[in-house]
Amino acid sequence: MQGLSQVLNLKLAGHRIKLKRQADLETLWSGLGEPAGDMDQERIPYWAEIWPSSVLLAEHLTLCRALIRGRLCLEVGCGLGATSILASRLGARLVAVDMEPDALRFARQSARTNNAPDVLWAGMDWKQSGLKNHVFEFIWAADVLYETGFALPLAGFFRDCLAPGGRIWIADQKRNVSANAWAGLLSQGFKARELEERRVSWFGQKPRVRLVELVRE
Repeated sequence: MQGLSQVLNLKLAGHRIKLKRQADLETLWSGLGEPAGDMDQERIPYWAEIWPSSVLLAEHLTLCRALIRGRLCLEVGCGLGATSILASRLGARLVAVDMEPDALRFARQSARTNNAPDVLWAGMDWKQSGLKNHVFEFIWAADVLYETGFALPLAGFFRDCLAPGGRIWIADQKRNVSANAWAGLLSQGFKARELEERRVSWFGQKPRVRLVELVRE
Protein backbone atom coordinates (compact mmCIF):
# COMPACT_ATOMS: atom_id res chain seq x y z
CA MET A 1 0.00 0.00 0.00
CA GLN A 2 1.59 3.26 -1.11
CA GLY A 3 0.75 6.63 0.42
CA LEU A 4 2.06 9.52 2.42
CA SER A 5 4.36 8.67 5.30
CA GLN A 6 5.04 10.31 8.63
CA VAL A 7 8.01 10.12 10.98
CA LEU A 8 7.63 9.10 14.62
CA ASN A 9 10.34 10.36 16.96
CA LEU A 10 10.57 7.75 19.72
CA LYS A 11 12.69 7.29 22.80
CA LEU A 12 13.14 3.61 23.62
CA ALA A 13 15.34 2.60 26.56
CA GLY A 14 17.15 5.92 26.29
CA HIS A 15 17.75 5.58 22.55
CA ARG A 16 16.22 8.01 20.09
CA ILE A 17 14.80 6.32 17.01
CA LYS A 18 13.01 7.80 14.03
CA LEU A 19 10.43 5.51 12.47
CA LYS A 20 8.56 5.98 9.23
CA ARG A 21 5.02 4.71 8.87
CA GLN A 22 1.77 5.26 7.00
CA ALA A 23 0.65 8.83 7.61
CA ASP A 24 -3.10 8.28 7.41
CA LEU A 25 -3.88 5.32 9.65
CA GLU A 26 -7.64 5.81 9.26
CA THR A 27 -7.30 5.32 5.51
CA LEU A 28 -5.11 2.28 6.09
CA TRP A 29 -7.74 0.62 8.27
CA SER A 30 -10.73 1.63 6.15
CA GLY A 31 -8.98 0.42 3.01
CA LEU A 32 -9.29 -3.14 4.23
CA GLY A 33 -12.96 -3.03 3.33
CA GLU A 34 -14.54 -4.81 6.29
CA PRO A 35 -15.11 -4.21 10.01
CA ALA A 36 -12.17 -5.19 12.23
CA GLY A 37 -14.39 -7.62 14.13
CA ASP A 38 -15.11 -9.59 10.95
CA MET A 39 -11.57 -9.52 9.65
CA ASP A 40 -8.98 -12.28 9.53
CA GLN A 41 -6.59 -11.48 12.40
CA GLU A 42 -3.63 -11.79 10.07
CA ARG A 43 -4.94 -8.95 7.90
CA ILE A 44 -5.46 -6.37 10.64
CA PRO A 45 -2.66 -3.77 10.30
CA TYR A 46 -1.32 -3.97 13.84
CA TRP A 47 2.12 -3.48 12.30
CA ALA A 48 1.39 0.23 11.73
CA GLU A 49 1.45 0.97 15.48
CA ILE A 50 4.20 0.90 18.10
CA TRP A 51 2.93 -1.11 21.05
CA PRO A 52 3.88 -0.78 24.74
CA SER A 53 5.40 -4.27 24.72
CA SER A 54 8.15 -2.89 22.50
CA VAL A 55 9.16 -0.53 25.31
CA LEU A 56 9.82 -3.35 27.76
CA LEU A 57 11.54 -5.44 25.10
CA ALA A 58 13.78 -2.50 24.12
CA GLU A 59 14.83 -2.02 27.73
CA HIS A 60 15.68 -5.71 28.06
CA LEU A 61 17.73 -5.72 24.85
CA THR A 62 19.67 -2.71 26.10
CA LEU A 63 20.42 -4.45 29.40
CA CYS A 64 21.52 -7.55 27.45
CA ARG A 65 23.67 -5.73 24.92
CA ALA A 66 26.77 -7.70 25.94
CA LEU A 67 24.91 -10.97 25.33
CA ILE A 68 23.54 -10.11 21.90
CA ARG A 69 26.57 -8.21 20.55
CA GLY A 70 28.01 -10.13 17.62
CA ARG A 71 25.45 -12.93 17.99
CA LEU A 72 23.05 -14.09 15.31
CA CYS A 73 19.59 -12.98 16.45
CA LEU A 74 16.06 -13.11 15.04
CA GLU A 75 13.08 -10.83 15.60
CA VAL A 76 9.71 -12.35 14.74
CA GLY A 77 6.89 -10.01 13.68
CA CYS A 78 9.19 -6.99 13.54
CA GLY A 79 6.53 -4.56 12.27
CA LEU A 80 8.00 -1.10 11.72
CA GLY A 81 11.34 -2.31 13.04
CA ALA A 82 11.84 -0.32 16.26
CA THR A 83 13.44 -3.06 18.37
CA SER A 84 15.27 -4.53 15.37
CA ILE A 85 16.90 -1.18 14.66
CA LEU A 86 17.80 -0.77 18.31
CA ALA A 87 19.33 -4.26 18.52
CA SER A 88 21.39 -3.63 15.39
CA ARG A 89 22.75 -0.43 16.91
CA LEU A 90 23.62 -2.46 20.02
CA GLY A 91 25.76 -4.76 17.89
CA ALA A 92 23.50 -7.76 17.20
CA ARG A 93 23.72 -9.57 13.86
CA LEU A 94 20.04 -9.46 13.11
CA VAL A 95 17.44 -11.02 10.84
CA ALA A 96 14.00 -9.38 11.20
CA VAL A 97 10.93 -11.03 9.68
CA ASP A 98 7.35 -9.94 9.10
CA MET A 99 4.65 -11.08 6.72
CA GLU A 100 3.56 -7.54 5.78
CA PRO A 101 5.44 -6.01 2.82
CA ASP A 102 4.47 -2.46 3.81
CA ALA A 103 5.85 -2.92 7.31
CA LEU A 104 9.17 -4.09 5.88
CA ARG A 105 9.25 -1.25 3.36
CA PHE A 106 8.98 1.31 6.15
CA ALA A 107 11.41 -0.63 8.35
CA ARG A 108 14.10 -0.62 5.66
CA GLN A 109 13.71 3.13 5.21
CA SER A 110 13.91 3.71 8.97
CA ALA A 111 16.98 1.50 9.29
CA ARG A 112 18.87 3.71 6.85
CA THR A 113 17.74 6.82 8.72
CA ASN A 114 18.90 5.40 12.05
CA ASN A 115 22.28 4.14 10.86
CA ALA A 116 21.30 0.48 11.15
CA PRO A 117 21.88 -0.71 7.59
CA ASP A 118 22.98 -4.24 8.44
CA VAL A 119 19.61 -5.71 9.46
CA LEU A 120 18.43 -8.39 7.06
CA TRP A 121 14.71 -7.72 6.57
CA ALA A 122 12.75 -10.71 5.28
CA GLY A 123 9.12 -11.16 4.29
CA MET A 124 8.04 -14.40 5.92
CA ASP A 125 5.06 -16.14 7.43
CA TRP A 126 6.14 -18.19 10.44
CA LYS A 127 3.85 -21.00 9.22
CA GLN A 128 6.31 -21.51 6.36
CA SER A 129 9.81 -20.80 7.53
CA GLY A 130 12.51 -20.32 4.92
CA LEU A 131 15.34 -19.85 7.43
CA LYS A 132 18.21 -22.18 8.16
CA ASN A 133 17.44 -24.43 11.11
CA HIS A 134 18.90 -24.10 14.61
CA VAL A 135 21.22 -21.12 14.05
CA PHE A 136 19.73 -18.24 16.07
CA GLU A 137 21.12 -17.85 19.57
CA PHE A 138 18.53 -15.26 20.59
CA ILE A 139 15.01 -14.82 19.25
CA TRP A 140 12.58 -12.16 20.39
CA ALA A 141 9.12 -10.82 19.65
CA ALA A 142 6.63 -8.28 20.98
CA ASP A 143 2.86 -8.75 20.92
CA VAL A 144 2.67 -11.85 18.76
CA LEU A 145 0.33 -13.93 20.97
CA TYR A 146 -2.90 -11.98 20.55
CA GLU A 147 -4.59 -14.86 18.67
CA THR A 148 -4.85 -18.47 19.89
CA GLY A 149 -4.29 -19.86 16.40
CA PHE A 150 -0.82 -18.33 16.23
CA ALA A 151 0.60 -20.44 19.09
CA LEU A 152 1.28 -23.79 17.45
CA PRO A 153 2.78 -22.43 14.20
CA LEU A 154 4.92 -20.05 16.26
CA ALA A 155 6.12 -22.89 18.49
CA GLY A 156 7.17 -24.85 15.42
CA PHE A 157 8.96 -21.82 14.01
CA PHE A 158 10.83 -21.32 17.30
CA ARG A 159 11.85 -25.00 17.41
CA ASP A 160 13.19 -24.82 13.87
CA CYS A 161 15.12 -21.58 14.31
CA LEU A 162 16.51 -21.71 17.85
CA ALA A 163 20.10 -22.86 18.28
CA PRO A 164 20.88 -25.40 21.02
CA GLY A 165 20.99 -23.55 24.31
CA GLY A 166 19.37 -20.48 22.77
CA ARG A 167 16.84 -18.18 24.40
CA ILE A 168 13.56 -16.61 23.32
CA TRP A 169 12.25 -13.35 24.78
CA ILE A 170 8.59 -12.44 24.34
CA ALA A 171 7.06 -9.18 25.54
CA ASP A 172 3.29 -9.24 25.74
CA GLN A 173 0.46 -7.16 27.15
CA LYS A 174 -1.53 -9.12 29.72
CA ARG A 175 -4.75 -9.69 27.81
CA ASN A 176 -7.37 -12.31 28.57
CA VAL A 177 -7.40 -13.31 24.92
CA SER A 178 -3.69 -14.21 25.12
CA ALA A 179 -4.07 -16.86 27.83
CA ASN A 180 -4.94 -19.71 25.47
CA ALA A 181 -2.19 -18.71 23.05
CA TRP A 182 0.39 -18.85 25.85
CA ALA A 183 -0.94 -22.23 27.00
CA GLY A 184 -0.67 -23.58 23.47
CA LEU A 185 2.89 -22.33 23.09
CA LEU A 186 4.03 -23.77 26.42
CA SER A 187 2.49 -27.16 25.60
CA GLN A 188 5.02 -27.57 22.77
CA GLY A 189 8.18 -28.29 24.73
CA PHE A 190 9.18 -24.87 26.08
CA LYS A 191 9.90 -23.83 29.64
CA ALA A 192 8.99 -20.27 30.64
CA ARG A 193 10.50 -17.87 33.16
CA GLU A 194 8.93 -14.48 33.75
CA LEU A 195 11.66 -11.83 33.76
CA GLU A 196 9.55 -8.78 34.51
CA GLU A 197 5.99 -7.53 34.73
CA ARG A 198 4.94 -3.92 35.19
CA ARG A 199 2.83 -1.11 33.83
CA VAL A 200 4.38 0.74 30.93
CA SER A 201 3.59 4.41 30.28
CA TRP A 202 3.00 4.88 26.58
CA PHE A 203 1.14 7.74 24.88
CA GLY A 204 -1.11 8.41 27.86
CA GLN A 205 -1.85 4.76 28.66
CA LYS A 206 -0.35 2.41 31.24
CA PRO A 207 -1.08 -1.20 30.24
CA ARG A 208 0.44 -4.09 32.16
CA VAL A 209 3.20 -5.75 30.16
CA ARG A 210 5.28 -8.82 30.93
CA LEU A 211 8.52 -10.15 29.55
CA VAL A 212 8.99 -13.92 29.45
CA GLU A 213 12.05 -15.98 28.58
CA LEU A 214 11.53 -19.34 26.89
CA VAL A 215 14.04 -22.17 26.55
CA ARG A 216 13.68 -25.67 25.16
CA GLU A 217 12.90 -28.27 27.81
